[in-house]
Amino acid sequence: MWDQWARLSFEERRRIADVMSIAPPELAEERYFAREARTLLGALEDLGESEESGPELRRFILVRENPAQADAAYPNVGGDLLGHADRVTARFRRPSSRRKALEFAGPGTWKTRDLYVGQEMVHGKLTIPVYPHFKAAPKHDVLPAVTTRPYQKEIAPTVEELKSLALAIESRYKKEEERYLHFTLSRLFEHLKAADTDRIDVFRMLSGHTQILNAPTGTGKSVLVRVLASWFAVKDLRVTLVVPDVKATLSTVWQIKQDLEHLHDRGELKKPATCAPLMSPSSLYERTLKHASLINEEDPGEWGERGLRDVDRLGHGCAQEKLIESAGTYRRGQENCIGLRQEKSYAACPWIPTCGKFAPVYEACNAVVVVTNHHNFVQGNVRIGIQIDERAIRDVTVRELVLRLSDAVIIDEIDAFQATVIDKCASQMVLHSRRPGTAEPQMLDTDAKRLPTKTEASLLNPLSHVRLMAESLLLGICDNALHLNARDDERAKELTRDYRNDGWRLARSRDRDLIPLLFPDTELAEGQAIPREAMARLDALLPERYGTIDSLAEPEVQLGPEWNDVRNALSALVGPRGEDHRDMVKLDLHELLTAAIPDPRKRSRAINLLLVRVYMKELDQSLDALREKAQQLRHLGLVSAHRILDSLKPRAIASVLPLGMVGRSISGYRVKGLEDREKDAELSVQALSGDPHTYVSELGGLVSLLTARVERPVMGLSATAFFPQAVREHVHAPVTWWMTDAQARSIVAESHRLTYNDEHRLANDPIRIAGTHPTGKPEALVELASRLYENKISKKIARLRKKDPKRARVILTANSYDQCAWLALGLTRARGFEHRVCVAVRNEDPLTHARHLPPEDLVSRITTEQFEDFPDQGDILIAPLSVIARGLNIVVGTRSAVESIYLCVRPVLSIEDTPWTYGSVNAAGISTFTSSGVADPVPALARAAEEANEQLGRILRSSPQFSTMTHILQEQVVAGMLVNLIQLAGRARRGGTSMGLHLVDYAFQDDTWSSDLVTVIKRLHSRWPTEVRQRMNDLYGEALGAFLSYAGIDPAEIA
Repeated sequence: MWDQWARLSFEERRRIADVMSIAPPELAEERYFAREARTLLGALEDLGESEESGPELRRFILVRENPAQADAAYPNVGGDLLGHADRVTARFRRPSSRRKALEFAGPGTWKTRDLYVGQEMVHGKLTIPVYPHFKAAPKHDVLPAVTTRPYQKEIAPTVEELKSLALAIESRYKKEEERYLHFTLSRLFEHLKAADTDRIDVFRMLSGHTQILNAPTGTGKSVLVRVLASWFAVKDLRVTLVVPDVKATLSTVWQIKQDLEHLHDRGELKKPATCAPLMSPSSLYERTLKHASLINEEDPGEWGERGLRDVDRLGHGCAQEKLIESAGTYRRGQENCIGLRQEKSYAACPWIPTCGKFAPVYEACNAVVVVTNHHNFVQGNVRIGIQIDERAIRDVTVRELVLRLSDAVIIDEIDAFQATVIDKCASQMVLHSRRPGTAEPQMLDTDAKRLPTKTEASLLNPLSHVRLMAESLLLGICDNALHLNARDDERAKELTRDYRNDGWRLARSRDRDLIPLLFPDTELAEGQAIPREAMARLDALLPERYGTIDSLAEPEVQLGPEWNDVRNALSALVGPRGEDHRDMVKLDLHELLTAAIPDPRKRSRAINLLLVRVYMKELDQSLDALREKAQQLRHLGLVSAHRILDSLKPRAIASVLPLGMVGRSISGYRVKGLEDREKDAELSVQALSGDPHTYVSELGGLVSLLTARVERPVMGLSATAFFPQAVREHVHAPVTWWMTDAQARSIVAESHRLTYNDEHRLANDPIRIAGTHPTGKPEALVELASRLYENKISKKIARLRKKDPKRARVILTANSYDQCAWLALGLTRARGFEHRVCVAVRNEDPLTHARHLPPEDLVSRITTEQFEDFPDQGDILIAPLSVIARGLNIVVGTRSAVESIYLCVRPVLSIEDTPWTYGSVNAAGISTFTSSGVADPVPALARAAEEANEQLGRILRSSPQFSTMTHILQEQVVAGMLVNLIQLAGRARRGGTSMGLHLVDYAFQDDTWSSDLVTVIKRLHSRWPTEVRQRMNDLYGEALGAFLSYAGIDPAEIA
C-alpha cells in the first residue's frame, strides 16, 4: 500500500516489523495512540523539581505548555535515533523473552492432566520407571533443532535446468506412459507468459513477495512443483510445499522421496536428501485408522502402495499406555505428551524424541523438502519444544518453523489456502457453560488473582461484564425466556426439532426483522436494503456507554420522548446492580410498546429480538475491551497471563496482523447443548479478526518478518487465483506468470429443465432444490434424480460408450452427504436403472451413513480417499461439491475418466456464514488500494476502513435470501460459486480432454427475482472495467468463455 515500502532496505523493513511485533494493535488508532503516548511520556505526572534529586531528566519531552494536549515530543536520547530504536526492541528479542520449552519428566510418579470426555472426567498418574539407559530426564539437546536459513534476495531456477531435471526424474520409470514429466513441463513452459515477456527462461522468485502462477487445471502445475522440489535439493537449498490436505501431503511426499533417491543414485545429488511430511500430531491416529480401513484385506501379505505411502507415515503407539493408572481412558491423539505435573511444575513426556507421533517434526527439521497442508501451516503448533538458533522454545507455530527452515515456500491452490486463512480468522471461546470448568471467563477470573493488583483491576470491569451478559443470555435461553431466532414460520411446525436457537448470530443480524416491528412507518420491501436512518433509530435505543464511539453506528437521530422509557428499561437490563430485571423489563416493554405494536404475538417477537440484540451488543463491546487488556499482558512472562492470552488472543492470522480493514473484531454467537440444557447448555462466541488478504499477499514479506525476522520468496499456484469479486478466493498479489486456457470448446455449460412427472401433485412444475423448504427437499431430490437418469444420464453414458468408452462416466454433485444419499435413492428408482453407482460417504463406518441410502447391491459406498479408484468401480459418482471440486485426479492413464458433471443442487449462496461476511468486509477495504501504492498511507487506510464498514453495514441491512439480497452481494457469492465451478470442470479436463457442465437445479434458471445465473453473470460482467475484462480473458480464456456464452455474452467483448 505504501509506495516506499519496497524501496526500503531489508534491514529497514525488518526494523519496522520489530516494532510492529511488540506494539499493542490498538496503537494503530490515532486517538488511542495519542492518549497512551502522553500518559507514557509523563503528561499526567508532576514534573516539578524534587528537593532530593533536582530536575528529572526524561528521554522524551512533550511539546505543549499543557502536556496533556501535546501532539509531539522531542527525543532526548542522544546518538543515533534508529540505534536507540534497535536497543529498545532488542530486549524483546532476547531468548528469555519467549517461553522456554518444558523440561522432560524423569523417573518417578507424575499426575496426568484432567480431561473431560463427554460427561466423564479422565485423570490419573503415570509412573516412569528407571531403566539401565534411562536414569534421569533427557536434556533439551534431544529436541529437534532448526537454524534460521539466511536471507536471499532471489532464487532463480532456469527453465532449461527444470526440463533437464524432469528428464532425469522420469528416467526412473520403466513404462513409457509414466514418463510424462518432461513433455508436460515443456508444454507448460511453451504457453506460459509473464508481464514483460511471452517466453519464460527464468523463474525469478523474489524474497518479500507472494508471486502467483495462474494456469488451467491439468496443464502441469503439480509437475512443476514436483520438479522444483528436486531442483532445490540439487542446489543445496530447502523448500516447503504447502498442499491442500493430508492426502495430498502423503502422496506428494511419496513421489518426491523416490525422486530424490533416484537422483542421488544417478549422481545428480551429491549427498542423500530427504522429503518429510509435517502434519498435526493430534489427528494422526484417526487418520491412520481411516487410511488403514481402505487397504484391501483380500490380498494377504500385500501391504501395497497405500500401506507404505499412508499408514506407515501415520501410525504410532504410546509408551505411556502400560504405565498409566487413570479414571477413564485418554483417547489416542489426547495423550499426556506435555501435561505431566508434580506439584506446581509441568513436564513433557520423556519418550517424545523416539515417539512416532512426533517423528514428522524431527524429520521436517532435517529434511531438504518439507510438505505440509494448508490448515496445518495456518493454524498448526508444533506443541513440543524446538531448538531455534540454539534456544529451546515452546509453542512454536508451524508457520514460524517453516519460514525459518526454508529458503522458499510454494503453495498449491493458493486461492483455497486464502479461503482457509479467512476461516482461521475466527477464534472460538466458550462464554458460559453448564459444564463446570469449561467456560473461559470463569477460568480467567480465577487466573486474574495471580496477577498484580493493578493488572487485575484493569481486567475487572470488562471480565465481570462479559460474565454477566453471557450468563444472563444463556440462562434466559435455557428458561425459554429468550430465543436467538424468533420467527413467524408456520412451516417450522413440520420440522422434527426446534430451530429457534440454531446457527451463528451477530448482534445486528436480525435488524431486518426488528425494525418493521418497532417502527411500522419504515416499510421494507422484499429485497430492499435497510435505510440508514432506520438503523440509526434502532441504535438510538441502545444504552449509552461512557466515552465510547461505535465506528459502525449510523448518524445520531433523536427519537420521540415516548422511547425514553424503553431505553431506560434496556439500561436496567444490562446494568442490574445486583438484581435480575429481565422479566420485569419484558413486562414493562409489553406495556410501553403496546401502542407501537398492537399485535401481542408480534410484540413478544420484537421484545425477544430487542433483548437479544442488547445482550449481544454489550458482549461485543465488553469482549473488545477484554481483548485489549489481555493484549497488554503478553510480555509479563507469567503463566496466568499466558493462559489468559491463550484463551482470548486472536490466533493464527491475528497473532501477526491483529486488525483487518474494518478496524476491529466482529463477533458471532451460538448456543448448543439444549437437548440436555441442565448439563450441556453452552454459549460460544466466534470472534473474527486479523487481515487475511494481507496475510496471503504479504506472507513472504511483512508476515515473514513479523514471524521469523526474515523475508522469503513465496510462489502460489492455482487455476483461479484472480477473480476480483470472489471475496474468499481472489488473491491480492500480482499474477507473475500465467497460461491462457486456449483449448476450443473445452467446457460447454448448459442448463436442463426437469419437471415432476404427470402422476405427481406438482406435475409439470420445474424441479427446484435450492430455496425449497427443508421438509420438501428429500422428495424433490429423489424426483430430480429419477427424471435426470431417465431423460439424460442413461442416454449420455450410452453415447459415450460408443464415442469414448474410457470416459463413459459422469459425476452428480449436491451440497451434503445426506443430499447425495437422496439422489442415489432417486437413481435406483428410475425406470431402466442399470448402471453402477458410487455415492460418497463421510467414512467407512456404516453407522454414520444416511439412513435412506439404497442397499449396497445397488449403490456402492465410497470415501474421499477412494475417489481415485472410482473408474474401476462405477459409472456414476455422487459427491458433495465441496469435497470433489478440487485436488482430485479421477483418471485413466493421464486422461480424465469423467466426461460430464451434473450440478443437481445449486451451491449454498449465503451471506450469513460469519467467515464469508468477514472475508467480504475485509476484501472491500483491501480493494480500495491501488497496485502502485500511495505516498501517504494514512488517508488510504481511513478510506479502506470506511469502505469495509460500509460493506459490513450493507451485509447487515441486506435480505439474507439469495433471490432478494443486495445485488453486489449476489454477485460476490456467485463469483465464489463460479470459481468452484471452474475448479470442478478441471476434474473432467485432465490430459487435454473436454467436458460438459450441466446445471440441473431449476434454481439456476428461475428468473422471478432477476436472480437466475444468467442475469447475475451479466451484472457481474458489466461491473468489470475494461482492464479487468482483458485480464480475465488472458487468464481464463475458454473456461470463462463457457460461462459468458451460457449467459449470452460474447467472450471477446472487452470494451
